[in-house]
Amino acid sequence: MPLSTWPKLFRSYKDARVFFISISFAVILVLAFISFNRYRTVNHLLVQTMRHEAESFANLIIIARHWNAAYGGVYVVKKPVDRPTPHLRDAGNEPDIRTSDGRVLTLKNPAIMTREISEITSSGDLVRFHMISMKPLNPDNKPDAFEYDALLQFERGSSSHWAIDRDRPDPLFRFIHPLKVEKPCLQCHAKQGYKEGDIRGAVSIMIPASDLLQQMRRNATQKVMDFLIAVGLLLAILYFLTWKLFVKLDEVQRRLKLLAVTDELTGLRNRRFIMEQLEKEYQRAVRAGTPLSVMILDIDHFKRVNDNYGHVFGDQVLKAVAQEMEKSLRAYDLLGRIGGEEFLIASPGSSLDDAAALAERIRDRIKGRTIANHAHKVKMTISAGVTSLGEHDGKMNSLLIRADDALYQAKQQGRDRVITL
Repeated sequence: MPLSTWPKLFRSYKDARVFFISISFAVILVLAFISFNRYRTVNHLLVQTMRHEAESFANLIIIARHWNAAYGGVYVVKKPVDRPTPHLRDAGNEPDIRTSDGRVLTLKNPAIMTREISEITSSGDLVRFHMISMKPLNPDNKPDAFEYDALLQFERGSSSHWAIDRDRPDPLFRFIHPLKVEKPCLQCHAKQGYKEGDIRGAVSIMIPASDLLQQMRRNATQKVMDFLIAVGLLLAILYFLTWKLFVKLDEVQRRLKLLAVTDELTGLRNRRFIMEQLEKEYQRAVRAGTPLSVMILDIDHFKRVNDNYGHVFGDQVLKAVAQEMEKSLRAYDLLGRIGGEEFLIASPGSSLDDAAALAERIRDRIKGRTIANHAHKVKMTISAGVTSLGEHDGKMNSLLIRADDALYQAKQQGRDRVITL
């Protein structure tokens, strides 16, 4: 995603973008894995249901064949459509007999019974089946390629074989169940070389699979929709939580930065910050050739306040003096506390006279202020040393040294005054 499209917070914090993208990618991967597994599980259940249906059908056919074989075949009234069965005579069975009332009965062995049932199911949208064998007595039982492959697998020990045949107008679920040679079967199949327990063929089941495939397609569509909805909701929630997290972090970071540059007692900028800013203003003034004035201010006799009234009231005095200084400054003046009762003001663009006038205003303002609490009341004065950038000042420290010297002179000359150098 281009950087310009991210909200301001995410453009400002690379970590926010990396965090959001990484978590989103992980969420998408987990949801994709879960959705794919659910899709596979549902499809597996659908296919297994169809497989169990086919297996149950095959077992019913096998049970019916066992019942028929247990009786050595079953005689039924012969119909004109019944086909001759010469292989029954070859196996020593008389296919047709006449009853005392003149009816003709014909023998239906397991193979014939199964074939005739399969012919009934072959019409319409029903389960279809037929018998297959590597050595079919009936040419109709010759296996196709899929069935032939299943018979080979049965000879290797496989218990069943299935697949969904999609390559046709009417898709089919195909299931092959092996048939083993049992003792009654040898009457017809011994001459083919089979022994009891051999795989002599299989039941081939074909179930219409259009509904199954439609259910699988619906399952895929549903899982994709569920995945997209879940991803959308989770990413929206994640975006909101990430936003709130980094808004909070941004707020905390700004507070920490402010604390790092703020004097805890007075709320003014601390010594480190004011010195860094003064260095920047010095470099700017040197490059641009613009004025820069510096003043150091000190509260007169502040030690007496602490000694006489305690440090708590002394702190109140410091705060009050700092407030009065702030009220006197212009927008571009810089004020900071650099020591116990010492303050520094950097005044970009101000000449020495302008800075001296500013220092006088501050001195007058503080002198006219009464600082009091419930127990004590005092009037304070300040002394100030003022200087301006000159051609001979090769470093910012030279300004500080000169301003400090001017402050020292103000103290020596009786305090409550402004001295310029």
